Amino acid sequence: MSKISLVVTVKVKAEYREKLKPAMLENAKQSVKEDNCHQFDVIVSQDDKNTFMFYEVYTDEQALADHRQTKHFLNYWNLMQELGDNVEREAQIFKQLT
Repeated sequence: MSKISLVVTVKVKAEYREKLKPAMLENAKQSVKEDNCHQFDVIVSQDDKNTFMFYEVYTDEQALADHRQTKHFLNYWNLMQELGDNVEREAQIFKQLT
């Protein structure tokens, strides 16, 4: 079974950056404590401080599904929903090339 990676790009309006930033960082911090989360990086664009990328690695799709049920993910996700049109999100799942 190969690991899966999730790559997420988040673009937030400048006035909401400081509201979203702690939720993103806390989600990452708690996620790497999950047994089947191997990596969770939050990085920021050098060209636009309001554009972030998450790079996440999980054991398998079930591990990702389990992650999406955790309190820390739901806190982040609920804030994303609350921000509505003030934030854009794009996600892609990748599998290891064999």
